[in-house]
Amino acid sequence: MLYPYAEFPNHLIITYSEVKPDKTIHVNFEQPTDWGFKEARYSLPSHKVLFNDGFTPSETKLNEEILAKNEKLIVEFAEEGGVELA
Repeated sequence: MLYPYAEFPNHLIITYSEVKPDKTIHVNFEQPTDWGFKEARYSLPSHKVLFNDGFTPSETKLNEEILAKNEKLIVEFAEEGGVELA
């Protein structure tokens, strides 16, 4: 299951998973396009890119910066089993 984390004015949506049995958390970045969606998924705590479909190198760099700056809070929310945002 993916839980909502943030939505930015450019329609970038970030979601995260529960803590997996191997102690990882998946963080998904998704943004609508004219042809569907761009999507990228990362694994915490390693920051490993699981896949990236459609994000440019500069967008990928920005996504990775957002991930690094928000990692602590995302991990905290995932460890709580997901936090419902109002």
